[in-house]
Amino acid sequence: MSFTKEDVEQLSAALREPRWVLERRLDAWKIVEDSELPHGKIEAWRYTDFRRLKFSLDPFRLAAPQETTEITEVQETLVKEEGERGGYVVQRDADVVHQELSPDLAAQGVILMSLDKAVVEHEEIVQEHLFTQTKPDDHLFAALHCSLFSGGTFLYVPKGVSVSVPIESQRWIDEGGTGIFPHSLIVVEEGAELTYFERFQSIPIPNDSISNGAVEVVAGPRSHVGFVALQEYGGRVWNFQRIDMSAARDAVIRSLIVTLGGRFSRQEVRTAMRGEGVDCEMLGLYFAEKGQHFDFRTFQDHIGPRCRSDLLYKGALKDDSRTVYSGMIRVEPHAEGTDAYQTNRNLVLSDHAKADSKPELEILNNDVKCSHGASVGQMNEEEIFYLMTRGIERPQAERLIVNGFFEEVVGRVRQDEIRQVLSDAIEHKLTGRWHSAGEEGA
Repeated sequence: MSFTKEDVEQLSAALREPRWVLERRLDAWKIVEDSELPHGKIEAWRYTDFRRLKFSLDPFRLAAPQETTEITEVQETLVKEEGERGGYVVQRDADVVHQELSPDLAAQGVILMSLDKAVVEHEEIVQEHLFTQTKPDDHLFAALHCSLFSGGTFLYVPKGVSVSVPIESQRWIDEGGTGIFPHSLIVVEEGAELTYFERFQSIPIPNDSISNGAVEVVAGPRSHVGFVALQEYGGRVWNFQRIDMSAARDAVIRSLIVTLGGRFSRQEVRTAMRGEGVDCEMLGLYFAEKGQHFDFRTFQDHIGPRCRSDLLYKGALKDDSRTVYSGMIRVEPHAEGTDAYQTNRNLVLSDHAKADSKPELEILNNDVKCSHGASVGQMNEEEIFYLMTRGIERPQAERLIVNGFFEEVVGRVRQDEIRQVLSDAIEHKLTGRWHSAGEEGA
C-alpha cells in the first residue's frame, strides 16, 4: 500500500489542525496497519472478490491539499446551470475550491464551509460529532478514510430553521492515480429542515483513481432531513462510500443513493433510529454495464421504540456487469412497536450480467412488524414486443421499460429540481453516453 503514516502527519500539519484531530487520525491509522484487504471469507464482503477485480491500493498516491486552487469552467458552468440552491460546496481532488451560502440562510445561523475550515472555526461542534457515526474499526477502507480525510463539507442548521431549497456539494476527480477522501458532517438541530444533495463526478483521466468518502448526518428531535447522493464517476474510478445517519426522537429522515458510474462502487448506508417515533425512508437506484461492479450494504438499525423504516433499492444491469445487495434490519431489545420493510428488485438485461441479493433480519424484540424481499428477473419480452408493434425500436423500448422500472424510486423524490437532475443522469446512462472502464476519458 502506498499510503503511509507520514502522509497522515503531513496532511494534518498542512491543514493546521488542532491536536485532537491528529490524534483521531493516528488512532485510525493503527487500525489500518492491523487490517487487510476485505475478502470473501468476511460475510459483509462475500460477493466481492478484489483478486478477481485485480484491485490493489499500491498504485494510488494521496491527493494532497494545494495552496492555490480554482474552480474549473466545467464545474462553474454546472453550478450556474443547476436549479435553485441554498448553497454550494465544490471540491476538486483534495481541495474545496468554491463555496457559497444564501445570505438569508447565513443570517438565520446556517453554517456551510469546508470541513477543513470548520475544524478550526467551529471546533466545538465538529469535535462533538466527528466520527461518532462513522467508525474506523469497521474495515480497512473505513480506517483509511478516517486517517486521510480532507476537504469535505460541514453543514450546520440551527434549531427551528427551515432550509426550503437544497444545499449541494460536488466532488470532482481531476487527476489520475490519486486517492481522495472527502468527509461530510451534517448537523441538523431540533425542529430544523434540510435537503442535502451530494454529487460525484470526474473529468477524463488516463489512469485509475480511488474515492473513499464518508457522510455523517445527525438529525435532531423532530427534524426533517433529506439526503441524496448521485455518483457519476467515470470508468477509471474505484469508489468507496460510507453514509451514516443518526435520528433522534420523532425525526423524519429520507435518503436516496443513485449509483451510475465508476469502475467499482461499494456503498454502505446505515440509519440508526435512536429516538422514539423516527420515520425513515431509504431508497436506492443503480444501473450497471460494461464490466461495472456495484456492491451495496444497508443497515436499518431500530434502537428506539415505535420507529418505522421503509427501504426500496432497485437496480438494472446489462453486458457483463455485476451487482450485489445485502441488507440488514436489526431490531434492538427495547425497540418495541417497530415497523420495518426491506425490498430489493433487480432487472437483468443480459445473459452475462449477474445480480446477488441477500436481505436479512435480526429481531431481538417480540412486538414488531417486519418484512423483507428480493427478486432478480429478466425483462419481459412480451412488453418489448408490445412496444415494438407500436413502431418503437427495440433499444428505445428497453429504455422505456427501464425508466418505468426506476420510476417507483425517482417518483418519491420530493424536490422537483433534484428529480430532474436524477432523470437527466439516468437518461444519460441509458443512451450510452457513460464511458466504460477501458476507455480513456471514462
